Amino acid sequence: MANQFDPKGKPFSKRLKAFLDDAKSTYNITVGQDSGRTIAWQQKYHVAHMFLYNSYKSTKPSKVATGKRTIAWSHFSDPKVIWATVKFGDFLKTAKNQSPIKEGQKWKSGFEPDQKATEKHVKSLQTKAGIGNAGKAMVSSGLKPCGQPCKCGAGRSKHLDGVAADLNSSHLVTLTSKLTAAKAGTLDAYLALYGLHRPLLNHPTSPEKWHIEAKP
Repeated sequence: MANQFDPKGKPFSKRLKAFLDDAKSTYNITVGQDSGRTIAWQQKYHVAHMFLYNSYKSTKPSKVATGKRTIAWSHFSDPKVIWATVKFGDFLKTAKNQSPIKEGQKWKSGFEPDQKATEKHVKSLQTKAGIGNAGKAMVSSGLKPCGQPCKCGAGRSKHLDGVAADLNSSHLVTLTSKLTAAKAGTLDAYLALYGLHRPLLNHPTSPEKWHIEAKP
């Protein structure tokens, strides 16, 4: 394990690169990282998360159902709401699993959104995207501030600002095993050598073992 890297004063990108390079050279493992984050992607899966789960402790959408913390169906399915960045057609489904059709500020007869069909579809979106923790992993907004149909107070994703990364979970498990076999300490101690940590590792409702940021 290399100990020559000094993370002090270095940006997140250089810290992460040094860590990944050393994992490759010392333990012969290439740790993959998510590189598909865009504003549109981030906002799409943020809205999906806030409609289905909302694992944020202190953040709620602007319109919630009584006694709940998720986006109210009455608002999510309101044809008068103008969605920001994301498209209602990517989320809403009719009872026949078709995309709803608008006529002015109303839904076309026979093409109104159905709550159960929509919930099933949005869950499938999360699954196909590989969102961790059965889809409940928090996904930050892609917009600042967050827009309709959510409009919560969650901050813009750190991934989009280049100060966070999601690493491949199975690769981290393999790396942990190699560290243990080499008696080289824990994964978190290894990350710390490069000024990195996992701030969501022990999150009470949505732990993310793969989320990496620079240590303050």
